[in-house]
Amino acid sequence: MQEESTDPDENTLVTTAQKALTWRVYLVFLFAAFLIQPAFIYYNLITNQTLPLATWIPILLWSELTNLLRSKLLKQEIFLLVAFQPISLGYAFFALNLVRNAYYSYSEPALYFGINEYIPSWFVPRGQDLTEVLNSQFFFLHASWLIPVGLQLGVLSLGLVTELVIGYLSYQVFAVSEKLEFPAARAQVATIETLVERSPSLIRPLFLSALAGMIVHFIGKFLPFIIGPFMVGGLTIYTYTMPYFDLTPYLDNILPGSAFIIPLDPVFYIPGFLLPVRTALMQFVGAFALYFIGGRVVTMLDLWPPESKWTTGWGYWALQYRSLLYFFVSFIIGLSFAAMIVPLLLNPKPLVRGVQALRRSMELSKGRLSPTMLLIAYIATSIGLVLVTWFLTGFEFPVWVLLMFIIGGTFFANYIATASAGVTFLGINVPYLREFTIYYSGYVKRDIWFAPLPLSISGSIGYIGPTSTIMSVPIGGSTFAQGLLQADLLNVRHSEYIKAFLILLCLTITSSFFYTILFWFIARIPSSAYPATVVGWPVDALNWARMQVWVWSGYLFNSTWVMLGLGIGSVIAAASNFLRVPYILPMLITGALWGIPFVFAQLIASMIGEKFVGPSFGLSNWMRYRPLIVMGYTIGDGLMETIRAIIILATKSGWLLPF
Repeated sequence: MQEESTDPDENTLVTTAQKALTWRVYLVFLFAAFLIQPAFIYYNLITNQTLPLATWIPILLWSELTNLLRSKLLKQEIFLLVAFQPISLGYAFFALNLVRNAYYSYSEPALYFGINEYIPSWFVPRGQDLTEVLNSQFFFLHASWLIPVGLQLGVLSLGLVTELVIGYLSYQVFAVSEKLEFPAARAQVATIETLVERSPSLIRPLFLSALAGMIVHFIGKFLPFIIGPFMVGGLTIYTYTMPYFDLTPYLDNILPGSAFIIPLDPVFYIPGFLLPVRTALMQFVGAFALYFIGGRVVTMLDLWPPESKWTTGWGYWALQYRSLLYFFVSFIIGLSFAAMIVPLLLNPKPLVRGVQALRRSMELSKGRLSPTMLLIAYIATSIGLVLVTWFLTGFEFPVWVLLMFIIGGTFFANYIATASAGVTFLGINVPYLREFTIYYSGYVKRDIWFAPLPLSISGSIGYIGPTSTIMSVPIGGSTFAQGLLQADLLNVRHSEYIKAFLILLCLTITSSFFYTILFWFIARIPSSAYPATVVGWPVDALNWARMQVWVWSGYLFNSTWVMLGLGIGSVIAAASNFLRVPYILPMLITGALWGIPFVFAQLIASMIGEKFVGPSFGLSNWMRYRPLIVMGYTIGDGLMETIRAIIILATKSGWLLPF
């Protein structure tokens, strides 16, 4: 975008950016794409889970290796590795997901629910073509895959342009103009600087907190994982988390439908050190209002659907998932609409200032791009997505809905996501925005449900549980906005940041196809050589088919709850704007989406840090040390989780050997 960047803290133009995309970065990209990525794919095939490789572990190994070789990595180089290492996680399954889609298309649930007859040939091969593909030694080397694969790659390319443009605008609005904190992004920056500068006063708390994370994980999760099979008859346990203190069963006879849980894993608590108490409190209010008070109201009024009537013994996670599924997804969609529309109507100045900052930065950079060119690129690629989708539906889907959804929806989804990431640690994506739009468009044919669309407007809910090792995948404008902020703080040119992303993306997708074809050549998928495809994929196919029926029928969407959320959200947004306390609503929505255990733990940690630890050590010292403590503990916990995954991978990899 621009060769120089604006420092959000100093509001001055940085003109001495260091070269970040060096041969060492290229080498690590190749290592990630062609050596780490097959482990991701194989681990998924045997466990049906994502390999919990902590993002920072390879970075630390490369950093220490280069130090031993007296070729020290620059902080700019480490930033690119940290920012884009998760691509190997997110896009490693690009080709494997196409195999999974083909499996879903002929699975028993798809036949039972009648979904199979609606699946178009541009989604996966059909009929005789599918039979030939399944009998082929090389899964993707068949002419029938040209259109499905080409369509996926084309939509991905167009979508990335729209996400980059909106990400750049969101960066100007929330990072440059509004100067939001972005706690998670700044914690990563502090860790990178500490690893490079090696200041004893800073490296010590980083390593000590990492050691603490390793010890706690070893006692609380690693040892139970090792001895667990002996306690359950030799069964393999792929995951193990610290227990929770679930109060929900104890509330069943007192407040039926109310849910509350206290996590015992420090991973839940640690991020709270980075948050002000007000932010953590607003998150907790959002979660408590839905799952404790809202769940009680829903149960008291007997609103649960016939197939899922409330009963004792559900537990917190069942209550959170089912209440989201049947009621609160619609409510949160309404809140999200209010979170963007009302502030823009009452106070459009942040957006105006962001556009002005964008224009100034491009004028100072003297580059070829301009705000007008970015707008043209955004509209052109968005219209390209509209035309592709419209063509796939035989030009029958309402084109005005596509225009509003793709052009406006991408902006809406990233605006909310970036605002939430700027003030919270977790951030959010608007759930089921794609499905919501399609259902209320009034279009009755089923082909639109299989059309690929940019991922930032295709988010959905699923099982939400604790994790400390999987970082967000840079696919949406919100993550690009945070990356551009980090690039400024670490003196990296925006052009190198974007170039690095595109290079690693191409390498990762190429590797994904290569290794998926290789694994298929070794043994067909599904097969007993890959246990998860035999045990887990049938369950996934059932869940997928059931979800298709639910969204097709609009069963998940409730207009009353949407309007209720819009009304309550509008009142909250208007009041916060009047009282000059912005971003209250994104905080509430973040808590509502993530649930009580995360935000309750963060509230406790925030209160401890702000009221006790900070005054004891001095506020300035605490502000310096807390991001290192958070990242250090996460790294230590992630290292032990990676070792656990390696043990699973090693033991399962040898079971087919003849000795």
